[in-house]
Amino acid sequence: MSPWQRRIVWTSIIVGALVRALYVFVLHPEVDHVYSDMEGYVHRALAWAAFGGAAEGVADTVYPPGPTIYFALLARADPTWRVAAVAQWAVSFGIIGLVWSIARRLHGNATAMVALAVASVYLPLIHYAGLFLAENPFTLAGLAAFRLFLVAIDATDFARATGWALVAGLAAGIAASLKGTVLASIVVVGVVWVALAMRQRRAFIPGVVIGAAAGAVLVMLPLAQRCTNLLRTEVCIASTNGAMNVLMGHYGDVGPFYWYDDARNSWWTFETPSAVLHGYTARVDLPFPPYDERANLALAKDWVRTHPWQALRSSFEHVGDLVAGRTLWPAAELWGVDWGAVWQWLFWLFVLPPALARIVVRLPSMLRLDAGAAADALLVAPLAGLAATAFLTIGEVRYRIPFDAFFIILAARAYVALWALRRTGPGRARPVAAAG
Repeated sequence: MSPWQRRIVWTSIIVGALVRALYVFVLHPEVDHVYSDMEGYVHRALAWAAFGGAAEGVADTVYPPGPTIYFALLARADPTWRVAAVAQWAVSFGIIGLVWSIARRLHGNATAMVALAVASVYLPLIHYAGLFLAENPFTLAGLAAFRLFLVAIDATDFARATGWALVAGLAAGIAASLKGTVLASIVVVGVVWVALAMRQRRAFIPGVVIGAAAGAVLVMLPLAQRCTNLLRTEVCIASTNGAMNVLMGHYGDVGPFYWYDDARNSWWTFETPSAVLHGYTARVDLPFPPYDERANLALAKDWVRTHPWQALRSSFEHVGDLVAGRTLWPAAELWGVDWGAVWQWLFWLFVLPPALARIVVRLPSMLRLDAGAAADALLVAPLAGLAATAFLTIGEVRYRIPFDAFFIILAARAYVALWALRRTGPGRARPVAAAG
């Protein structure tokens, strides 16, 4: 790096650390925002900290166990949650380091510098560190899995490729234990890389695939065993909320859903921010619990079969909802200003357009599986997996935030390429770094 690049990098690191510390410890401590989903996370974590898995019941299958264990360990370390605040700050700070590392590996120093500068002050990546939610550790685990996978495919011998792929698979499994929205992205990244590697006649493809699959299975198998044992009636991968999300996304233009478990004398209600955004208010009452996967999927299938075109419209609408939301949920309000709404405008103006432009420009090369487009294809793959997840279930801005690092890197690459073109002129611009 040049001296001025180093100054920008170190300034971004220092600013990123200080802004996160100010937000997490002073402006938005998570202990002051325990409501809605956050209240559920805290209660489950405290129960797990006190009794471990013995305290879990069938209702705990609605969520993956990762966040419960994460917050429970922090509660055991310090019941006042001060250690949790430090951990959340450290996790959020680690995220910007991974953004830098991924961007540098794929597109070189200049793109990494721009991506780091954006990520260091990127409010959504800071905001969720001040909440008892899965997004903050999930983002770190997902990016770590992606970075470790890049190490595996760079390996120069079979043993290293397999070993690093195994570690990447473990990290991917941990990410899946935190949020199920990563599952489709894991598959798409794997398929895209295998196609690129076969086209380029890369070595060690079997080792990378076997290592990554083995690592993921080592984590996912206990998750499936736990969920299945708690549910008792059917097999589930890590949690049961996938089926209820399919139903919420494919049962018409309706608002809050109410599930009733008469056998346990309990009821649940969920309403997505996207339903509120679209003005859906019709209430749905269901005579079965949210963890009854078969009943949820059966009702969704019946509705899709009866309303195929409306179901298709809803699916595309869910994908659009990933970026169309006007603000974050939970809200990032300070001093009477909804900073989440402000940041969405900044995302729409300065991150999304260049990222999409980069994808459109490079799409023909990516579809041809050209070696020079490998870096962009690998960045687009997790986003494609996220879009597929929203298409089949529901979409909202909160689901997109853990994947915003890929948008940021694509946008940074577009800005750097545009700057290089401006300096060298059309036809003479050269890439800043090899895609690898």
